[in-house]
Amino acid sequence: MKKFGIILALLFICTFVGFSASKSTASAKISISKIRKQCSTEKKARKYMKKITFKVWDYKGKKKVTRVKSIYVHKAVAKRYKKAFDRIYKGKEKFPIHDVGGFDWRGSTKSLHSLGLAVDINSNENYLIDGGRVMAGSLWKPKKNPYSIPKHGDVVKAMKKSGFKQCIWGNRRDYMHFSIGGY
Repeated sequence: MKKFGIILALLFICTFVGFSASKSTASAKISISKIRKQCSTEKKARKYMKKITFKVWDYKGKKKVTRVKSIYVHKAVAKRYKKAFDRIYKGKEKFPIHDVGGFDWRGSTKSLHSLGLAVDINSNENYLIDGGRVMAGSLWKPKKNPYSIPKHGDVVKAMKKSGFKQCIWGNRRDYMHFSIGGY
């Protein structure tokens, strides 16, 4: 009977610790609905944006060189994006980035760019295609164009490790776009 009591106590402790860990993990997640309320107008949204600066590889002629880029993103994800770009810069590929965008008020809170929760990388070379129709950019040729993001390359891995998804679902392929929800 004493062993049964000890087992029950251990199960209770394990269960409590498990719930406690889930609560702290849940609080570390980003609430998009909360951020939509915070950023209901462009003026309000700007108050929550933070500038991040990071090194990138790019080309000068045929030689890869280091450049410095800056973007604004929501302060809730600023450290994550900074870490992701640091990982890309330190990656084996030395993936070149000549164009990157973050916060961009687009008239409503529907776009994650309006909330500072999304970034676009090399927008011309990583197009948005929906149902076979090109919506933005002009190409995506990872093996031919050095600015096109390979499906399993350093950019995708670094973003995923920091909690961001590439917007690829259904007939929609937004190869440039990385965000919390992947949309």
